[in-house]
Amino acid sequence: MSDSLWIKGVICIVLGLAAYIAGLILKFYSSQKRPYAGCADARVVDIIPVERDRNAEAQFRNRQAAVFEFFADGKLIKLVDQEDAYPCPYEPGQHLRLCYDPDDPEKYTVLHESKQYYQGTAMNILGVVLIVAGVLMFLRYALRFSF
Repeated sequence: MSDSLWIKGVICIVLGLAAYIAGLILKFYSSQKRPYAGCADARVVDIIPVERDRNAEAQFRNRQAAVFEFFADGKLIKLVDQEDAYPCPYEPGQHLRLCYDPDDPEKYTVLHESKQYYQGTAMNILGVVLIVAGVLMFLRYALRFSF
């Protein structure tokens, strides 16, 4: 019985390390998928009404657009969001991450955390839990021989 506790502890620690490393790899690769080379922290400074295109099939004539403010190569850039949304998915004062074209900062994409990033975080948590469980099994195994 005591040998099986030692083996289970080793298995838990090995699986925990593998899960933790897999989580780090998932997080790393999810952060590499960027459409533009430049990245910046942006802030939503205002929400403004913008008239929709006449050909747009929408219930409302206007849409709400966020005004983003960020620094690109030391210059302050203000952009109006081009996403056609009503209501606006952003709030004034909200901080977010943008990827932009360094040659033309008017071309940008708002970065959202991908499923891979959250899966990586879950794998990291699972790895830590398995490592702690393995260490506890080792301690229980060691305590059997200390008395």
